[in-house]
Amino acid sequence: MRALIIDGGGTSTDVGVAIRGQIVARTLLPSARPTRADQQTDELCRMVGSFLATTVIVGDDAQHDGLDVVIIGMAGVWTPRERHTYMASFKESWSMYVGLHATQLVVMSDVELVHFASHGSSEGVALIAGTGSIALYRDPKKTLHRSGGWGSTVDDAGSGMWLGRQACTAVARMLDGRGPSTLLIRPVANYLRVDADFPDEVRQALRGAQLQTISRIGAAVLTYALEGDQVAQQIRDHGARELALLCTSLVSSGSVVVTGYGSLLSDAHYAQRVAELMPMPLQLMNDVVEAIPRQLQ
Repeated sequence: MRALIIDGGGTSTDVGVAIRGQIVARTLLPSARPTRADQQTDELCRMVGSFLATTVIVGDDAQHDGLDVVIIGMAGVWTPRERHTYMASFKESWSMYVGLHATQLVVMSDVELVHFASHGSSEGVALIAGTGSIALYRDPKKTLHRSGGWGSTVDDAGSGMWLGRQACTAVARMLDGRGPSTLLIRPVANYLRVDADFPDEVRQALRGAQLQTISRIGAAVLTYALEGDQVAQQIRDHGARELALLCTSLVSSGSVVVTGYGSLLSDAHYAQRVAELMPMPLQLMNDVVEAIPRQLQ
């Protein structure tokens, strides 16, 4: 079995080549998440084609002319229409920029890829908490149910974007005298590229800030919470409740396993808070691409 696995998130694209159940080559590429204006499959296939052409792949079957399967888990691809549109675009781009024969092409959302990596086709919940947040539950009848994944403009509670936004709000309230003092002014000021010791500069920069990349403050919120900042602790605990609620809104059975994945859940204290708020066991998965080949055997 020769497989190419593409985990396309909103921040980066993780690519791995697996031979007989083992990852033998790997790279991390920029995000190629589709937009309304561009499926970005040309850019993705150019990067993947360059990776495959310049990488020495170790394995008895490495020189075989073709792949058994290409599996793509792509952020922003969920509905049947989105899958169909993306697959058609990907096939055309693959033919142009890669040209390697692939017996089977499978397209799914990035959260479905996480679910498949952890549960295969069995019942279970996948919880993602990174830049955004979403939970996906496969019931005993194999039907998928999702909660969250609304995007940062609407929700994404408990995610990096949400934590960063809450930190900015807390700092704004502190500067107004409407909220308690918090050391979160330091990471917020650093994000805004101003000096935290000059509140007027922070106020002016924050008032007109574009917060598209505010998720990078999320990890800082968790760090300051661990160091005892009460405002950061309140934000962290609120975020943990929201992540737990994503899962319990889908299923409340204590026998269903929740697999957690994403940069925020790599923080042991945040993951522990989430686990404490759910009746189901939470197990963490660090590497989706590494886990996929085991499900293909």
